[in-house]
Amino acid sequence: MAVRTISANQIKDAVIDAIGEMFCRPTPETAELLRQARDGEKNEIARDMLDVILENHELAAREQLPLCQDTGLLVVFAELGTEIHVEGGTLESLIGETAHDAWQQFHLRDSIAAYPQRNSLSGKRMEVQGKRSDNPRLPVVLHLEQVPGDQLTLHLALKGGGAENCGKLKMFLPGAKLEEIEDFVVRTVVDAGGKPCPPVFVGVGIGGDFESCAILAKRALMLEEPKDADIEQMEGRILQRINLMGKGVMGFAGNTTALKVSILTRPRHIASLPVAVNIDCHAHRSTSRVI
Repeated sequence: MAVRTISANQIKDAVIDAIGEMFCRPTPETAELLRQARDGEKNEIARDMLDVILENHELAAREQLPLCQDTGLLVVFAELGTEIHVEGGTLESLIGETAHDAWQQFHLRDSIAAYPQRNSLSGKRMEVQGKRSDNPRLPVVLHLEQVPGDQLTLHLALKGGGAENCGKLKMFLPGAKLEEIEDFVVRTVVDAGGKPCPPVFVGVGIGGDFESCAILAKRALMLEEPKDADIEQMEGRILQRINLMGKGVMGFAGNTTALKVSILTRPRHIASLPVAVNIDCHAHRSTSRVI
């Protein structure tokens, strides 16, 4: 197969188009799940809040304004075909440059603190993988995977800080029962209360090792993968249990705390059983592009 060249402009156009969609428009699935939640909500206060959330989504799309004041951190899962040559820079640098331009073009909030131990956007310089940066919009988070073929697929999300703060990872003993894992996921979401701005989306990673399990939970929020029937049943049980706990919309009340639970699994070492939970708010800003 001949090597296919993808230009810098092709990548930049795709990324800026994706950010321009995400910052002001929920995914069709998100909008539908919120409408279903509103129609099925029994608590009047929660139903009113869901109406406000839906109205906010409509206004944001119509007026081209951010869905939330926290315009998030750009997270990208990239699948780069082995028969592709990227022209004009590295994939990471091109996505980063485009994110910088998009934040300016769409008037998004600068949210990256230069020093992790200081809550400051002062523009002080920081080390990023051996490079220096004074950009309060960068770096983006890029997970790069090589795959067969001549396409570049980008799965992108704008991830807010409030929901991200509520994630957890636990290293279970390999003999842990399924109920223990489900309990951990349910308690993580319920104990978060209103902090992640429910109703939420819940990504769960099971397996891998310490760091790959956390990435897997984030991936579960952004990508659909084929899964076994027993995993789908587990997702349904966890979702039902979370909503039966009654934390509700924004943590106030009602039977809608979570909209969806997505689980991804990977092989693990026989001595370990990592489980990670990553939570996303009701805006759930994600999309994909294929080049």
